[in-house]
Parts: sequence; structure tokens; C-alpha cells
Amino acid sequence: MAIRLVVTDMDNTLYSWIDYIVPAVEALVEAVMRETGFPRIKVVQSLKEVYTRYESNEYPFALQESSLFKEFPEFGSFDKLVIEPARSAFGEARRKYMKPYRGVLETLEALKQRRVLVVALTDAPRNPAQQRVKQMKLDQWLTAIYTMPGFAFPEGPDGMKLVAPDIVQREEKGVYEAACPAVELPRDHEKPNPMGLKKILTTYGLQPSEVLVVGDSVKKDVAVAQAVGCHDAWAEYGTYVSHEYRERLDIVSSTAITRRHAAHVFEAGQKDVRPSHSLSNFSQILGLVDTLSSASGVGMREEG
Repeated sequence: MAIRLVVTDMDNTLYSWIDYIVPAVEALVEAVMRETGFPRIKVVQSLKEVYTRYESNEYPFALQESSLFKEFPEFGSFDKLVIEPARSAFGEARRKYMKPYRGVLETLEALKQRRVLVVALTDAPRNPAQQRVKQMKLDQWLTAIYTMPGFAFPEGPDGMKLVAPDIVQREEKGVYEAACPAVELPRDHEKPNPMGLKKILTTYGLQPSEVLVVGDSVKKDVAVAQAVGCHDAWAEYGTYVSHEYRERLDIVSSTAITRRHAAHVFEAGQKDVRPSHSLSNFSQILGLVDTLSSASGVGMREEG
């Protein structure tokens, strides 16, 4: 059978998560230090505690849920004087450093022209996943994104939302939504659980032999594909991380977060799962789709 669907991971497969999250969090920390006068270690450790709790460095309400907020009497001034500058600094750095890998947009466009569906399956929560594909304009080529559950607005003891009113209004108007549908999976469907991939196959009515799964994690993406019986391709190019960025990541991120968004950093030397195909760039998917489809066609003709 021909390949009719490509299921792609997002972080370190469509773009480098580490290359943008490190400078973005560092910019946020610098902004908080500048506005509060707090030392770096206090800011970093306070934020890291919240990030670890939610297993995401992009939890958008980390400051109001951090121990830093407890030192201020009310939300309004804290929001204007601390959160807004920090959010702006984070967003500016993310826009600067979060870019699709070379050839990603062109390859997604080519797959769409060939009528090959492309669905993203990520362990990221819905909110940041939607923001990423929207900002990088990936949503115009993706059929859908399957994510972990999104974040809810935090509330104070009085039940009031600890979020600026304009953000609440934008959320209600769907400003942050991507152009493609976003489907939230149960938390227990997080990879390497194969249930998320199985749900995608069921949704699109496809057999495993018609699906190619691409991702940077051998133990999560490749292993899931093989468990379900799909074709698999290891995005080896997404595993290259400089020693400097790895050290900087350890300062602002916890092991649980890194394992979710960049599991490959813990997989060096693993031997229990072997990828069927390896990619040195995302564009090679086109040739692989052709090869797999051609091989299937030959096999079918021979059997007939």
C-alpha cells in the first residue's frame, strides 16, 4: 500500500526545541531580575519549581504561581510591572530563535500536493503546541495536531483569574488557536504509549502499512511506530545539541521537562530499539515516502 499519512513529532523534528526554549527562558529571567531586583538564582529556582510541576517551560502562568508572587500584595501591579515585561521578553526571544528546520515548510507543502496527510503527534500541552505551529505557519500544512491536555487559567483564593483581562478575551475569541484542528489526548496517552498513534489511525481509517512515523526519539517515536506496525524514520538531525546549550538547559529546565521535549538527550548509546530508517534532514521524507510506496506496490503486484 502507498504511504497515505505521515505522523510527525514536533519538538526537534520540525524545529529545535532546545535552540529556542533556552534563550527564551533566559530572557524571561533577565526581565524578572530587572523589574524586581531579585538575584538570578532566586528567580530561576522559583520558576523552575512551577515549570517542573507542569512539566513545561512554556507554562504561561508560571510567574503568578511562583513563590515570587507571594512577595507582592496584589495581582494588578505584579502583572503590569513584572509579568508583562517578562512575557514580552520571552515572546520576543521565542520569535527570534524558534524556526522550522531547513526544508520543513517546503516538504510539508510537497506532501500536501501529493495528497499525503501530515498529522503532528506531540507530548506538548495543547496551548504551546498551537502557538508554535501558528507562529511558524506550520498549521497551514498540517492536517491536525494531537497534543496533551492544555493549561487552564490559574485562579486566586477568591476565585478570580490571575490572568490579564486581554489574554482571557483573546482566548475566548480563539486568537491563540491554530488553523488546523488540535485534538487533546488523555495524559496517559503520552508517548511511548501507542494509544495516541492508534487513535490517529482509527480516525483516518488507515492501516499501519499506510503510515510513516517520524521523530527524534528512538524510544518514544520509533518504538511506538514499531509497536503499532507502522513504518518508522528516526530524525537523527534533531538529536544534535551543542554542549553549551545542554548545560544552559540544565539550569532552566528539569529532567522531566527535557525528557518530554527532548528525550533523545537521554538515549545516547541505547541499543534496544533500532530505527528502520534514519534522516539527516526532514526533506528526505519525500524520497522515503516514494521508496516505501513503490516497494509496497511491487510487493502487491508480485503477490497478485
